[in-house]
Amino acid sequence: MLKECSFVLASLEDTRRLGRLLAAALREDGAVRLCLLHGDLGSGKTTLTRAVVEALPGGDRAEISSPTFTLCNSYPTSPPVLHADLYRCPAGAPDELWDALDDGASLCLVEWGEALPVADLPKEYLDICLNSCEDKRLVTLRARGPAAQRLVERLQEGWPSLQGVDPVAL
Repeated sequence: MLKECSFVLASLEDTRRLGRLLAAALREDGAVRLCLLHGDLGSGKTTLTRAVVEALPGGDRAEISSPTFTLCNSYPTSPPVLHADLYRCPAGAPDELWDALDDGASLCLVEWGEALPVADLPKEYLDICLNSCEDKRLVTLRARGPAAQRLVERLQEGWPSLQGVDPVAL
């Protein structure tokens, strides 16, 4: 069964709060090393990534920016983070991303993750869909695998869940 939950982000501080919760859950569990971020341009993918990276140990030393043109940015955090943007890579991901997934230690945050073939993804990962709704954002988390399900449950405990929210009603 697919575990899913949604959160309404009414402000930049809400995005930062979700980023801190997500960073803590990813770091504590350790089994989920891939988060695929989906959403239109300007939906908040890089902003959420920045919040996650800043919340990790070493995040204060990271110069976080969108890797749209560099494709991948690495950050000196614990765990190390590889931030990829596949907007310009519809045919596949750079080797740097696959190397980070294979190393077993890195956390990979991938914008435009739909460019990755599902068959090549690890068994455990988290889909994060961001949708802009007027002055708010609706974030939907979908767990892929049992560890990801535990991670989503932990995030639900830290934030009131709004499952079944109609984005038009926001």
